[in-house]
Amino acid sequence: MLGLAVLLGFAMMSLTGCLRIHAALAVSQDDVISGELVVAALPTSREDKGPVLTVPPELSDKVRTEPYTANRYVGQKVTLSGIRFADLTVLVESISTVKQYRLSFRRSGDLVSLAGSADLTQVPPDNVDVQVKIAFPGRITRTNGDNTDGTITWTPKPGAVTEFSATSQYADSAGVSWTQWVAMVGGGAVVVALLVVLLALFTHRRSLRLERAQAVTR
Repeated sequence: MLGLAVLLGFAMMSLTGCLRIHAALAVSQDDVISGELVVAALPTSREDKGPVLTVPPELSDKVRTEPYTANRYVGQKVTLSGIRFADLTVLVESISTVKQYRLSFRRSGDLVSLAGSADLTQVPPDNVDVQVKIAFPGRITRTNGDNTDGTITWTPKPGAVTEFSATSQYADSAGVSWTQWVAMVGGGAVVVALLVVLLALFTHRRSLRLERAQAVTR
């Protein structure tokens, strides 16, 4: 999804407004993103192949590109396989420095937040087809998009700035979640407290037995 912002920015630099941007991505339980991006445009000549993207070498095993042609649009289809949040940052910095588009993922405990925007104020309204879909594995607690069973859709409009916002609640399967940690610490505290009580009770009863034994011998 962060890659979408970069690809959109690249397309906007090289096109005259006749563009198609489709993103269909899914976030997994272990905070990796997979899916497809289509970045295409109506050709200005027979030789025009649409926007061309260069994938950073360190991400070549996770990002694959291939030619895209449909409904007179030409460009590239980008397939993402297991891109982590940090990988997407590398992808952004390597492809473009455009600032009109921003998007990021951030985890805080069991909450994963998506935030960003797409500035299409300079894009003519003709022949613009932009759609973003992201599926989250957990419950959506907040979003400004259209939520359908955990899949959020945005349709940015030309001539305006579209904000992207969503928060999903799910534990990271790659590690212990904050709530699990609290539960374990809390459970451990209960166990320790119980042991202290039992030890105090055992010590008290032992003292009583010793006192009774001494009284008998006297």
